[in-house]
Amino acid sequence: MTQLFRTVNFRPVARLLVSLLVATLILIIAVMTISWQISRGMERDIAQRLQRAVAQFDATLHNAEIAANAVHGYLGKECSTETQNALRYQVTVVPDIRTVNLATGDNVYCSSLAGKYSTAVSTPKYVGGMLLMLNGNPVTPNRSLIAFRKSYGEHSVLVGIDGYYLKNVLELLKLPTEIHLLVGTSWMDSSGHVSNDKFQPHGTSYFQTSKRFPYSVATEIPYSTHWEYVWEYSSGSIILFPLLAILLGVITYRTIGRVNSPLSELRSALKNHEFIPYIQPVVSCENNDLTGCEVLMRWRHPQMGMIAPNQFIPLAEDSGLIVPMTRDLMAQVRDYFAPLAEQLPYNFHFGINISASHFKDLSLVDDCRLFINAFEGYKIQLVLELTERQLIVPSELTHRIFHELHELGVRIALDDFGTGHSSLAYLREFQIDILKIDQSFIRMIGSDALSGHIVDNVIDLAKRLQLVTVAEGVETSEQAEHLKKYHIDYLQGYLFGWPEDQKTFSDKWL
Repeated sequence: MTQLFRTVNFRPVARLLVSLLVATLILIIAVMTISWQISRGMERDIAQRLQRAVAQFDATLHNAEIAANAVHGYLGKECSTETQNALRYQVTVVPDIRTVNLATGDNVYCSSLAGKYSTAVSTPKYVGGMLLMLNGNPVTPNRSLIAFRKSYGEHSVLVGIDGYYLKNVLELLKLPTEIHLLVGTSWMDSSGHVSNDKFQPHGTSYFQTSKRFPYSVATEIPYSTHWEYVWEYSSGSIILFPLLAILLGVITYRTIGRVNSPLSELRSALKNHEFIPYIQPVVSCENNDLTGCEVLMRWRHPQMGMIAPNQFIPLAEDSGLIVPMTRDLMAQVRDYFAPLAEQLPYNFHFGINISASHFKDLSLVDDCRLFINAFEGYKIQLVLELTERQLIVPSELTHRIFHELHELGVRIALDDFGTGHSSLAYLREFQIDILKIDQSFIRMIGSDALSGHIVDNVIDLAKRLQLVTVAEGVETSEQAEHLKKYHIDYLQGYLFGWPEDQKTFSDKWL
């Protein structure tokens, strides 16, 4: 009986073993292939991100070099009011920098922040005689910075670069692997923390060194997490390969067909009108009366609820979907508020965010014309707020679009002024009507002397250029009172109202 049992069951067992062997080989080959592809793809992605990081940091340090060159003529001279004003002017007009200082030998004797004073500086600590990265200084002990030094004989100019800008670059590029900024033995992570212990990678490391300045950027794939990355980015393929071998691809085909990409989700959401306007009031700085609003986009997902814009706007801009999404948003605002036009304050302005994607054709002009015509007979103002997530490249088309928008009476605002690399370039290149001061500066009024100076100087710059000013992110009465002293035009922030759906806004304010 035993021999018969073995004879009868041999063939099914053999077929099972062969099937398992084939499936196992397919799985091993597939996993190794996927691992290799993921590794190559991550290396390409890492190389691109490191190059982008170097380009951003080089641009920031170049700004510091511009400031140094602009004031080196004051080296060796007395720290007079004229000298101090020259230093402070550079802090105002040059992006990314927060202080400019003059030094002779190892002694700093004049500063844009403190004016005339004396303090020692250890030049040997500067990497390449040029860069020093710190976790903070006596003025802002909890904010990291890089000190850029450029020598002119026995004299030198020291330019402080706020770690906020450096941290933002690292934060923006940190996925899927965190990038670190290395200056000598010091390094900064994406949280802005500076460590003075030598950077010790714990896996496969990648470096990119600047050709212009003595620093490098680095990232790593830890040995222990390589397969975690493979699983994270290709778990579906790893699961489907054995199913493909066993079931001839039927289940694989159906499963892949059910998977939606993030871009497909956006297209579907646009088709289903899931992107809705949320309205935040803008008030007069003089009397806190309602004068306008900013229209903010929210995603009302049927399963996940309300999704914040930072979760989907970058992909929408990169894909170009932001253009039809904005068009749909403007239509919703137009259709809701046009019947309420009589209740709107005189010259009420609607602020709509736009990006570089809107300047690829003339459709933006048509959308604005439709919006304005819906309020025919009523005095309203349409304001387009330029964001800097994407750079607008000057061209014949972009200049034509700006011209036609102004012909329609549309006003152009520069959003988040003071945080991007292109703010001043936009002021020079395009006809800007309004400056919106970024909330990161407003938030520190009263607690951070440097940010207070920056806000004051930005307001002064706007007044000199005869631009309308709007302060974003006003959250306290102290901030509002400070801004009123400088006769800023408009205020916006949680102190006056949170972003709300259209009906809630109109019921409360109109």
